[in-house]
Amino acid sequence: MRFIHITDMHITADDRPLYGLSPRGRLLAAFDCINRDFTDIAFVMMTGDLVNRGTVPEYLALRDILESLNAPHYLLLGNHDGRAEFREVFPDVPVDEHGFVQFSFTVEDSRFIVLDTLDEGKSTGLLCQKRLDWLAGQLAEAEGLETYLFLHHPPLRLEGGEAMAEMIFGKVKHLFFGHLHRPLHGSWKGIPMSSQFSTLHQFVYNFGSKVMQGSHEPPVFGAANLLNGNVVINPHSFLDASPHFSLRSKAAQNAASPEDLPLED
Repeated sequence: MRFIHITDMHITADDRPLYGLSPRGRLLAAFDCINRDFTDIAFVMMTGDLVNRGTVPEYLALRDILESLNAPHYLLLGNHDGRAEFREVFPDVPVDEHGFVQFSFTVEDSRFIVLDTLDEGKSTGLLCQKRLDWLAGQLAEAEGLETYLFLHHPPLRLEGGEAMAEMIFGKVKHLFFGHLHRPLHGSWKGIPMSSQFSTLHQFVYNFGSKVMQGSHEPPVFGAANLLNGNVVINPHSFLDASPHFSLRSKAAQNAASPEDLPLED
């Protein structure tokens, strides 16, 4: 079974450009690629910052764009989202007893848990005790199933993240998150984890710099393959316009420059 992990779409109302790019056009391009090349997926998971300012018009724009996706999809909230505004436009998305937009679902023999880490008005996330208690209940219900967790904020510096780590160690096979606008793959407290590029602009990783810089590095979504307890994630650059050529072609091997490559469709 496989699914698609998309994150940080930052949809705007009326397709207002953001950092010189079209959030709507970028997400539609991702959906076009999924509809064409990933017809066997179980679902698409979108891990937050669905829109840019958390307004109803932005969520209406997102709802319109989602009509073009030919696959089941799930939405979770990031720090750019607004909980009440989201629920107004997407009333069918489940919430817990406290109104947090978090839920679980099962596909084949795998259980997927979706966490709400939104701390409204702040860019940092939060897992309060109510949300942690809910997570504990979901983990108990998922006992015996391969379990995966989705959230927007990286757990490393997330308030409540340490408590979550103790709770999920040995029970959750992989954490999927966004927020960073960069790929991050590894493990944290013995828990495998990964993020992907945004479908829009990216953050420049410049360790030690106090200036937050952005870039137009190509957008990526992750194709996550789950098989026999293994997790393999293939990042897919859906707007890649680089030349495609046969690696077995002698003419391609001997090309003096990219312009001299014998190209293939």
